Amino acid sequence: MNQSSGLTLWRGIEAAAVVLVLAFFLYATRAILNPVLLFALLWAVLLPFRGSEGHSALVGVAGLVTLVWVLASTGSLLAPFVLAVMLAYMLDPLVDRLERRVSRTAGIALLALPAFGLLAVVFLLIVPAAIRELGEVAQQAPLLLQRLGGWLAALRERALTVDVPLIDEDDLLARLQGVDGNAVVAFLQERREALGARVWSGVLGLGRGLRTAFTVLGYVVLTPVLTFYLLRDWDRLTARAADLLPRPRRDALVSFATECDRMISKYLRGQVTVAIAMGIITGVGLWVARFPYAGTLGLIITIFSVVPYLGLVLSLIPAIFIALVSGSVGISLLKVLIVYGLAQLLETAVISPRIVGESVGLHPVLVLLALALGGFFFGFVGLLIGVPAAAIGRLMIGRALSRYRTSDFYQGGEAAGT
Repeated sequence: MNQSSGLTLWRGIEAAAVVLVLAFFLYATRAILNPVLLFALLWAVLLPFRGSEGHSALVGVAGLVTLVWVLASTGSLLAPFVLAVMLAYMLDPLVDRLERRVSRTAGIALLALPAFGLLAVVFLLIVPAAIRELGEVAQQAPLLLQRLGGWLAALRERALTVDVPLIDEDDLLARLQGVDGNAVVAFLQERREALGARVWSGVLGLGRGLRTAFTVLGYVVLTPVLTFYLLRDWDRLTARAADLLPRPRRDALVSFATECDRMISKYLRGQVTVAIAMGIITGVGLWVARFPYAGTLGLIITIFSVVPYLGLVLSLIPAIFIALVSGSVGISLLKVLIVYGLAQLLETAVISPRIVGESVGLHPVLVLLALALGGFFFGFVGLLIGVPAAAIGRLMIGRALSRYRTSDFYQGGEAAGT
């Protein structure tokens, strides 16, 4: 008994010494430490306790926190990889169908041909037209400012009897009318590249220097290459991932993954279709209404509507600005209101319910919250994965609640209450 107590005491002293040495080691190497290294160290330290109660939960939580840190720290650099995974995930069913008649590589090539053709049309026709229209906006800056000043003057005359607190209308109007239009044009021409870089940095959440160059290169070159290799080896990669699942929980995990796959695939493919439809409806509607720069606005809403509500916001802001500086402000605003209102009504009542449906089962407020949190913490990557991650979280919570309702604790409490 005394020998056993002495052995236990000695092991306690050893454990305390190991913890103390580890603490000194971490303090000495604090300059190079990051959550990834700490997670690897934690995993190695906990290896002797594998299989004990709480081990899996601790490692899982630490791994999740590490993943969140990686996404938050390198989100813009990982964006091409995330885009490639999403594209490969969406295109894999089509490649599987083509693989019945041709080889998988040939099937990917067949899919790539129309994709590259569409990109060629976009970059050779649509993008130059959009750049030309934006150039026209810059050249018309003096006229637009004069019209804006005139519109504000008319608005002031109509609102003379209204006292607007905290706003000096006379000072604002004088400042706008005193702007030198030629100086504005010269400034825009001189700062065109810098302004463009800032706009894209704001949209994509890019950094500066090498980080920005790598991200732009990744979007243009790396994403298609990664998509090709992921598509070619997709079935093999998923099979290897399934083989790593622990055997006792394999069936439950496969069932959960299948349910997630069904939900997310329907959402992603449907959202792409909705984005294309919204771009066409908005662009054609503005063109029929003879609204300026209809093609550019339609392209903006097509590209960014892959993320819910983002395309609407990013295209509506310039549309309102163009309407305010146009010759007839009231009619132009009415055109924007009618076209965007009808497009949003069709998207809400017809397009999304038929194409996307209740694929993720999230309330629109929760969708907006997921997008806001994802964009705030992880930038562009967060906007891409925000809604799917929230949907997976909802699915996990639903399963946890189902297990809770069938547990002895819940059933016993219900019986006791009756």
